[in-house]
Amino acid sequence: MTGITLEFDATEAKEALKSVGAKLSDAAPLLRDIGEYLLIAHWNRFKIMQSPDGVPWRPLHPDYLKQKKKNKNRILYLDGYLSSTLRYQVNGETLLFGSNRPYAAIHHFGGAIPIPARSQQAYFKRQKDGSVGNKFVKKSKSDFAQYVTIGAHKITMPARPWLGTSADDNAEITRITLDYLRSVI
Repeated sequence: MTGITLEFDATEAKEALKSVGAKLSDAAPLLRDIGEYLLIAHWNRFKIMQSPDGVPWRPLHPDYLKQKKKNKNRILYLDGYLSSTLRYQVNGETLLFGSNRPYAAIHHFGGAIPIPARSQQAYFKRQKDGSVGNKFVKKSKSDFAQYVTIGAHKITMPARPWLGTSADDNAEITRITLDYLRSVI
């Protein structure tokens, strides 16, 4: 019986598969790419002031808006600390994303903030007739001071979800993942 035999040396193919396997076993480069994307997506979300699912954040309370000195037209933004402290961290197979600001969670989830009772000196300016005005003034402009006590109370913060991913974000993360897989293969 006659025949033909083809011998194939698969050493090169095996090495290529080992290389792909090694690259796929290290998810850190992919997770860093996703972390970078999440930074951009969340910074943009702070600019348009809406939750990941596209719901605009609740407006600022009118009383707070009166006393807010700067960035009155921006929600969750006074000095930019919350949006500028967004960070990601890759730990093995895990991507952590968020902010280390202690108030990040209350802004995201909402809730009540207990304010303890306190006493402090308040400064006033006398009227021309000698009566004391009812508006606080700076110490340097004051000609009358007295101690006042403010009772314990709570400030209720509405939820303004800022952390998370939208359907568009999930699609982009999928695209980033597929691009990574193509580059590895």
